[in-house]
Amino acid sequence: MKKLIAVFLAVALIVTAGCTASFLEDKNDGVIAVSFYPIYIFTANLVDGIDGLRVTCMAEQSTGCLHDYSLTARDAKLLNDADVFVINGAGLESFLSDIAEAAEELTVIDSSEGIELICSHHHGEEDEEKEHHSHSHENNAHIWLSVENAKKQVLNIRNGLLEIYPQYESRINDNYTGYIERLDALSKELEKAYENVSGEKIITFHAAYEYMAVESGLEIIECIESDEGGEPSAKELAHLCDVIPENDVNALFVEPYYTGSAANILAEQTGAKIYVLNPVTEGEDTLTAYESIMKENIQTILKAVS
Repeated sequence: MKKLIAVFLAVALIVTAGCTASFLEDKNDGVIAVSFYPIYIFTANLVDGIDGLRVTCMAEQSTGCLHDYSLTARDAKLLNDADVFVINGAGLESFLSDIAEAAEELTVIDSSEGIELICSHHHGEEDEEKEHHSHSHENNAHIWLSVENAKKQVLNIRNGLLEIYPQYESRINDNYTGYIERLDALSKELEKAYENVSGEKIITFHAAYEYMAVESGLEIIECIESDEGGEPSAKELAHLCDVIPENDVNALFVEPYYTGSAANILAEQTGAKIYVLNPVTEGEDTLTAYESIMKENIQTILKAVS
């Protein structure tokens, strides 16, 4: 694995000349590499207060989800120096498939193990040309947006870390217990709030929110996300302009970094309002960030469907 990444690093450094990587400051540290923001928060909670372990996030927060992410020289350096690489799994980090398969020295912890995946159904521009408006189907990797799934991810990460760092077993377990207690409290708080939104119909502009919808009882009647990540066609927009009033849809949910025009068009044509939900792919570097974002999201949902 180290040789494979070293080769990739050499090539990447040529392509991205001038890039630097200063994240390995203490060679005595145990380096835990994680793929992106929510996995960083989960892992940081588990190793909080352990001086010998350091968590480093591969993708910058501005990256969002990792669907189209490409490895950089910095990433190769990080993986080459890390003891373990913690990933979301469920197919999200598809860019690592070749490297992961060849891994011999670097342990990969897949936090999605044992979690039941949702098969996404979303419209795309090409779908409109197919008979009966057929939909594209794929497993939804945004498992962390269900608190119950998040707790399973934290458990998987803990189990993996204990195998690699048995000397920190007591502290990791203590951190795990405390974090799960907080996530349990979050789950109860959200469950109570969800009673007020169950059965409401919404439209989203990203498949990220399907697990949240299942947990809250919301019904996503349309997920507007084309196969190529582009905007819906004029035909699809016309279809949605009919669907929205027919189903008494009042809310259109987009991501913080949504830059399309379709949501604004639909809002102008139907009177539905646009609301922003954070899919927990960006936020503060704090141990309570996941809880804070999920609480903010439910407040947004309550406002949208009330």
